[in-house]
Amino acid sequence: MPRILRLLVASLLLPAAAWAQHAEPALTRPVTGRTQLPPYPAPAAPDTVRARSLPEAFRRGRWHGRVRSYSMATLNQGSYPDYYASGLGAGARFETVSFHGLQVGIGGFFWANLASSDLATPDSLTGAVSRYEVGLFDVTNPGRRRLTGRAEELFLRYRWRQSTLTLGRQLLTTPLLNPQDGRLSPNYAEGLWLEVKELPRTTLSAGWLTGLAVRSTTDWTSVGGSVGLYPAGVTEAGQRALYAGNLRSRGVGIAGVSRQLGARTTAQAWNYYADNLFNASFAELTAGRALGTGQLTLGAQYHYQRTVGSGGNPNPQLAYSAPGRQAHALSTRLGYQRGAWSMSGNYTRITRTGRFLFPREWGREPFYTFLPREREEGFGGVDAAAVLGGYSFARVPGLKAEAGYGHYYLPDVKNTPLNKYGMPSYRQLNASLTYAFPGWAKGLRGQLLYVYKGRLGNTYGEARYEVNKVDMHLVNLILNYDF
Repeated sequence: MPRILRLLVASLLLPAAAWAQHAEPALTRPVTGRTQLPPYPAPAAPDTVRARSLPEAFRRGRWHGRVRSYSMATLNQGSYPDYYASGLGAGARFETVSFHGLQVGIGGFFWANLASSDLATPDSLTGAVSRYEVGLFDVTNPGRRRLTGRAEELFLRYRWRQSTLTLGRQLLTTPLLNPQDGRLSPNYAEGLWLEVKELPRTTLSAGWLTGLAVRSTTDWTSVGGSVGLYPAGVTEAGQRALYAGNLRSRGVGIAGVSRQLGARTTAQAWNYYADNLFNASFAELTAGRALGTGQLTLGAQYHYQRTVGSGGNPNPQLAYSAPGRQAHALSTRLGYQRGAWSMSGNYTRITRTGRFLFPREWGREPFYTFLPREREEGFGGVDAAAVLGGYSFARVPGLKAEAGYGHYYLPDVKNTPLNKYGMPSYRQLNASLTYAFPGWAKGLRGQLLYVYKGRLGNTYGEARYEVNKVDMHLVNLILNYDF
């Protein structure tokens, strides 16, 4: 326990002096659920504000800003290395009002390493490096400590009635490709994106993406270049995967439809075509009904994917996905909400036909058993079960407690055809407190997240299957200030 207290002091208290030199800090999003807060407050309804000239469109445009502080610490078992880091970021975006249906948006974000352990040098005993803390900054340059940042949004948007067509760099949220904003700055995508909302209770979405700004990196890159910025694991033959920088793809095509089928029933279906890489399909149906004084919710998801072309490269060691590979996944939920309480039981099955693959750089999976700080991507033959719960405090508006506990049974760490990252079966506990400050501090939100992961599978006594993976504690403190 003294070790984790020292780490917490280093990662959570040292930044206090730095906050005073920068801007007022701020908060984040709920943790055990799948919802995400946008990087900036939503602007006023666009159709209610229109300009009569181009200069007026810019003059009456809206600015939004965010200051974000993120501190975390990892405590591994025994003599394994521990890590801590604290980062501070600030950004702004500007969006004009509508001029003949046209709008322009631009935004950027800067961040700095305020305090951290050595994130770049492998541990002399185990060869391990930081897994979580390095993601606060730049995973492509772990040793960088100076102020850095990136241009994030630059788009031209056309609005017609309830529909929009956006060209350029923008924030996109879909079930599989999404902001995954669990660090200082989220993912952004570049391309053409259409949303049609002219049919009753229906949203049609479609787009073609040619580039991405991946979370925890500082540069924009092509679709092929974005895959492999995070650790790549091993090939199905057990060799080190070397597809980073070796994939060829012309882009990603996405199409989706979401429909409200009834007062408590919704359905959505999406398809992702990554040229020369893979094709992935996702469908979800949720239904609810009144039960006593609360509501019962049922949910089901199905996911199917297959390799397209050469999987990115004709050389199997340089390919992202092996030719002929396919994967199926099913996730289900039974939930109940009554007043301030909510609870759900969740189960996910990934078949043994192949690994479930979707680039971790592009987003986090939407499966109901998802708990932040671990994923089911990269595995086949998975059985996962999780219980999630939440409570909103009526006497303290803005305060919410959430908890999640799950067992995740994966293939053996040496079963490389179905275990890409050498992750053993594990159990995970998440506990979170979030608070949105009222009154004079409105716009300030905070979150404290604790994560424990325990070992269930065989690690063969090897550090590479244990460090930063199981028998570890992780503490996160996030503050956001939106203005």
